[in-house]
Amino acid sequence: MAVKSLTLNSGYTIPIIGLGTWQSKPNEVARAVESALKSGYRHIDAAACYDNEDEVGRGIKASGVDRSEIFITSKLWNTHHKPEDVEEAVDATLKDLQLDYLDLYLIHWPVAFKKGATYKDRFPVNPENEQIHVIDVPIEDTWRAMEALVQKGKIRSIGVSNFTREKIEQLWKTATIKPAVNQIEIHPYFQQSSFVKWMQDNGIVVEAYSPLGNNIYGLPRGVDDPKIHEIATRLGKQPAQVIINWAVQRNIVVLPKSVTPERIAANLETFELPQDAMDQISSLDRNHRYNFPARLGVNIFGEKTEDELRKAVEDWKAAQRKLKEEAAASKS
Repeated sequence: MAVKSLTLNSGYTIPIIGLGTWQSKPNEVARAVESALKSGYRHIDAAACYDNEDEVGRGIKASGVDRSEIFITSKLWNTHHKPEDVEEAVDATLKDLQLDYLDLYLIHWPVAFKKGATYKDRFPVNPENEQIHVIDVPIEDTWRAMEALVQKGKIRSIGVSNFTREKIEQLWKTATIKPAVNQIEIHPYFQQSSFVKWMQDNGIVVEAYSPLGNNIYGLPRGVDDPKIHEIATRLGKQPAQVIINWAVQRNIVVLPKSVTPERIAANLETFELPQDAMDQISSLDRNHRYNFPARLGVNIFGEKTEDELRKAVEDWKAAQRKLKEEAAASKS
């Protein structure tokens, strides 16, 4: 069965299921991308800060699938928000991916860092306070530089990631090209239903990252929930397939990650969930955001207090000092 596509406000179409490449281990990504494309995927989600775009590029080449058939997304990292740095970032991504244009380019986070000593210095530290070096770069300026690259033909559509409604509305005031996409955390324990509806009502395609639940924080994942397993057993499907199709039925682009060929193929299977299953999954919502980099000290989603942010920054600094001490001790 062919995977359906959604139409972006730029006029281009985006396949509703894509392969996520975040946290894939070195030497696994190229094989995963090749396997996905050979299995029928036509959408690959990448990012500069994943530090594996060269592997993604090799996987695309090895698949033998024509470039024109593939929708490829990448993301601008926080160190390159200054307008004069945006094209450098795009060019580096295009080189790594072995492409001459991107289908979609997103501002990865609404936070800017000081540019590092090298291109791949992702989290430069301010020597004065030992914190990640956050700087002020107006999102409007970054966006204008991205709009210019659409005009140049290096990017077809542009969007954002991890943006709140307030930040989108702020961007609308000056944008010539409106954001086509907002890629955000969505899974059964964090459904963001009212925000999703607002974006869809306003012509923004919603993309779900970590759709099965994030496994880096040691917290319960939606894919492991007994209700999801009960639905999967009843339908003769896998738990991951149930969650993916729950997102698809909400008209949300979903980006499951796997490096196992069998799971990659299974995640592309679409089917209709009965309404009672949709209702059961809706009841699992805990409004529990997992992915929030509090160590930056920036209240990205407006959900933390100043004391909480301050503690997160100090905890991170203490952990970094401990790592340095352990490294020094191991050398002595």
